[in-house]
Amino acid sequence: MRDPDFRPVAIGDLVKWYSVESDKHEEFDVDIGIVLSLSRSGANSLDAQILFDDNTIDWLPTKTLEIISKG
Repeated sequence: MRDPDFRPVAIGDLVKWYSVESDKHEEFDVDIGIVLSLSRSGANSLDAQILFDDNTIDWLPTKTLEIISKG
């Protein structure tokens, strides 16, 4: 059953993404960015193009993102 508070990621949302430099590191980085666009990457998956606070842009699966604030 789906979480009643579940909201899909939308354009303009402020999101958080946790990343690890390599499998050898126990620590992780937290990156914050704004969703610029969305694209289907398969029948059941959705990717978001994110503008991060360091001015880089990357595509990530929306299931790996945490919404901080709705856009």
